[in-house]
Parts: sequence; C-alpha cells; structure tokens
Amino acid sequence: MIIGLTILAVFIVFILVVLLYHNNAYPESQEIADEMEMEGRDYWFYGDTGVGFIIFTGAKVDEPGYAYIAGLLHEEGHTVVIPSQIFTMSALGTNHAIEIMKKHTEVNKWILVGHSLGGVQVSRVAEQAPEYLTGIVYLASYASSDLTGLDFPALRITADHDGVMNNERMENYANNLPAGSETVELEGANHRGFGGYLSRFSREEDVALTWQEQNTICVNLILDFYADQIRKAENQ
Repeated sequence: MIIGLTILAVFIVFILVVLLYHNNAYPESQEIADEMEMEGRDYWFYGDTGVGFIIFTGAKVDEPGYAYIAGLLHEEGHTVVIPSQIFTMSALGTNHAIEIMKKHTEVNKWILVGHSLGGVQVSRVAEQAPEYLTGIVYLASYASSDLTGLDFPALRITADHDGVMNNERMENYANNLPAGSETVELEGANHRGFGGYLSRFSREEDVALTWQEQNTICVNLILDFYADQIRKAENQ
C-alpha cells in the first residue's frame, strides 16, 4: 500500500513538473514582449499593412521567447500575434488561432510561423482554414498534415547544427508540402536559435550565429520568399 502511494505521488509530481516547466525568454526578448499589447493572454503587435503573422512557439517555450522575431516583423508594419499556449504546449489551441483570424478582419491575409512542435499548429490551421492564409513557415519543423492542395508555397528553414529535431522525420514529411515550397538550411545555426530563450536541458553545441542573427536571417528569408503574396495582401 505504502509503495503504491509513493509511486503514485512520484508520478503526480512528475506530471506537474512536465506541465508547469517551461523555457524562459532571454531578457532582450522579454523586454520586447513587455512592449507588446495583451489581448487576453496573447501577445500582439498591431500593424497597418493588412498582413498578419501568427507565431506558434516550440514546446515548453515561454511565449515572450519569440518576441524578438515578432518585433522584426512588426518593424515592417505587419500585425504579429504570439498566441498563449495551454501549459506552453504548442500542439494545442488550433481553434483559438482560427478564432483570431476570424475576429480580426482588418488583416487581409495571414502567414503562419511555427517553430519545432509549433509546426503541428501551422499544419492543422492551414488544413482547416486555408482561406485566411497566404503563407506558412516551418522553423526546424515539418508539415504534419497533407497540405499539397494549398495554392501557396511553404517555406521551411532548418539549422545545420540542430541537436533537437529529427532530420529524418522532417524529410519523411516533405511530401506533405505544397507545390513550389522551398527548404533553406542555415549554416552555423541550431534549434534554439530560432527563438530567444534559455533552453534548460538542451545539449546543443554553441554555433557561429547568435540567436539574434539567426532570428534576423529568418525574417529576411520569410519577407523575401513571400514578397509577392505580401504585396497582394497589402493591396486588397
């Protein structure tokens, strides 16, 4: 009886740790998040271009960990949202993202950006509500749903020193991407560099690019790849 209760107690503590644990944003990213407006528990930069970005976090990463990349996108005048995630688990909350797009009709088209497990969110939203979108971006992630029917391409950005994401898995799902999609591998980059957060248990080696440099390169790639789609959305 005592052994059984002890095992149960240990299991409960383990579950609580898993649910409540998360990777905190770096101070530089947190400062930007503090400047963002809150709509409910979501972080917002409101823009005026008619183009919006929704950033889905990696698993167990604090939402402010993506405020730096959000700030870079907002500097171009775009709306940027980092939705809150239940227990910082980015595979949850598909309906919430769709509700955001339905509610904010001032945004003509959206581009979804998902890091790591956040790519699951990107795939689910794109599968269920493609009419709101003009682009999808995978950062060290993959299309978990069949998106070959989309009428716009996807951009997938990977890191040559990624010590977290399984490259074989990413390639196994490559056929789920729509026509015209492209993959770019960043040299001197790693998995956690796609955000701005302290990864407590990561064993990734240090790389040539700082996380700020990696964020900046990603934003430039996104804006260049979707330049035509963004221009069309701005003129709607």
